[in-house]
Amino acid sequence: MCEFGWLRVFARRIRGCGIAALVFISMSVAAARADDDPSVKRVVVFGDSQAQGVAGGLQRVLIDDPRYKVVNRTHPGAALVHSDSEWLAPIQGFVDKDKAQVAVVMFGANDRLDLREDGKYIHFRTDDWREAYTRRVDRILTALTGAHLKIVWCGNPIARSAQYSADMGYINDIFSGEVAHFGGEFLPLWTVIADNQGQFTAYGPDRSGVTERLRNDDGIHFTAAGYELIAERVISVLPQLQANGR
Repeated sequence: MCEFGWLRVFARRIRGCGIAALVFISMSVAAARADDDPSVKRVVVFGDSQAQGVAGGLQRVLIDDPRYKVVNRTHPGAALVHSDSEWLAPIQGFVDKDKAQVAVVMFGANDRLDLREDGKYIHFRTDDWREAYTRRVDRILTALTGAHLKIVWCGNPIARSAQYSADMGYINDIFSGEVAHFGGEFLPLWTVIADNQGQFTAYGPDRSGVTERLRNDDGIHFTAAGYELIAERVISVLPQLQANGR
């Protein structure tokens, strides 16, 4: 009998692989059905490291909500001051091959830099920089509206650094104006987590009302609990988009 023990082990492994394959196929079929189900709204998230955190928060908050499926297409290092292969290519690639009803967008965290256009460097916060940056924002909005996606563009929040906060306010102003021009929803997050005077704070109540750390050590990003609060803010505007037909 020992001579054939290896055969029994091999047979068990084959059966195990078969079961695993069936589970994988079943999950794939279920996901495909969800994609084709008109009652399930696909929410795709584009942007930088802040957007990546928002995508994770949305996935956690909506995990048991059958109305939505969250698709993460973020790139943590993305910056509109870099090559468009970082910020436009992922968006164009998605709208060319995939589908969703809502696009959640968040950029700006990495954009306090000079940018290069037409072979020359343009200094941050100059009029030429603002114009060039606005054109890049418009290219994103054109791609999304051309694919008939409803847009929720998240503004950047207040940060620990006063200078960083001022720069984010400058960039947010560009976003809000262009998003409105394209008929999207600009979602301010400046004081989504702030103290009673509207100033930066690292701690506050989470979704359950328990006080805990909501901002990371860098004074810019959020903890998981913080991103879940932002996710709730995003989710709160989704029905409004549907009602307004935006």
